[in-house]
Amino acid sequence: MFDGVSYGLLAGLTTCGLVLLLVFGTKIHGWYALSCACALAAFAGLNSLAPSTQFAQWPAATLVLWTACRLQFVRQLLRLEDFSPRLDRVARATLVIFAIATLYAALETQRLWTLRMVQALAVASTVILAAGAVKVLRRQPWPAALFLAGAALLLGGLSTARMSAWIGPAWAPPQPNLVQAAVIVELVIFIFALGMRLRGDGAGEAGVQQKAEDSGTDALTGAASRAGFESRAEEWLRDGRPFSLMLIDLNGFKAVNERHGRAGGDAVLTAIAQRLREQVRADDMVARLGSDEFAILLVGSPPRQKLAEMAIRIETAGARPVAYEGRLLAGGELSMGIACHPADGDTLAGLLESAGRALQHCKRQRMGPAYAFAGEHAGGAAARE
Repeated sequence: MFDGVSYGLLAGLTTCGLVLLLVFGTKIHGWYALSCACALAAFAGLNSLAPSTQFAQWPAATLVLWTACRLQFVRQLLRLEDFSPRLDRVARATLVIFAIATLYAALETQRLWTLRMVQALAVASTVILAAGAVKVLRRQPWPAALFLAGAALLLGGLSTARMSAWIGPAWAPPQPNLVQAAVIVELVIFIFALGMRLRGDGAGEAGVQQKAEDSGTDALTGAASRAGFESRAEEWLRDGRPFSLMLIDLNGFKAVNERHGRAGGDAVLTAIAQRLREQVRADDMVARLGSDEFAILLVGSPPRQKLAEMAIRIETAGARPVAYEGRLLAGGELSMGIACHPADGDTLAGLLESAGRALQHCKRQRMGPAYAFAGEHAGGAAARE
């Protein structure tokens, strides 16, 4: 009865982790799902395979994998890399020990020694992570506090239950043990800690975004926000200064989010914003107007040939791959619409409309450059007809 309930809970937690992984697409949910799956496979094997059975040591090896996945999950839950880099380096270094221990457990036929090794690894990694949780408690109060509570339960279970009860000279189905119960309770606590982490990140992100918007800056990319863009453009219009406006759109950005998750999409947006800033002068402005829409305000009246050359450089820079978590993501395929003040409009709304029409023309055409000038696309369309 106890084992059946345990397996059901672990299967449900694994499913929950997989659903979160599909929804959010981040590593932390993957590590959680793997932790639950390894715990389920390990306990099912330990409780059903006698020591004399062929491959009886494999469940214990899976238990070592549980300790490694748990370590990776808690590292990201507590954001040790950001808030406690030294302890994070120690935690990552222990992964080498886990790899060696997994190999040993897979080959060692004396399961008692393997289980004792698992106990030692679980205790050692928990102590390291607990030190990290104490250090980040003020910055991540709920995730850290919940981890410490789960860690205390796990250590209590490991100290009071004899893992050697899973094996014995005369094999019999094991009785309910505190280790198994402690692991499951800790995994349940982890799902609540993960929820608090997501809630805290969302609230913090909203606060940072609001503060950035108030200062005219986009919180994600560091480019100007729409409010900052409008303020600068209106200022130039009041002063009667000539300037050019480039509207820039990332083609196929939705596919990036679907394939690599929001974090991957954010990495691409941040890289594109940085590359745009590298192409402009100090007096110019790069702004993010929407999800995947950028704008550049260029002071002065450069010839169209110069604007076209700049657009080509921007297109080339945007197409470079973006490094993300050890992988290279496809860069942005950019389309640009260009309007000039005062030739293409004497108000910001008029300039945006002119540049927007040019941008839409550029996105519709299958051949030709990645940019279009306001006022030229109509004639081009008529010539093709």
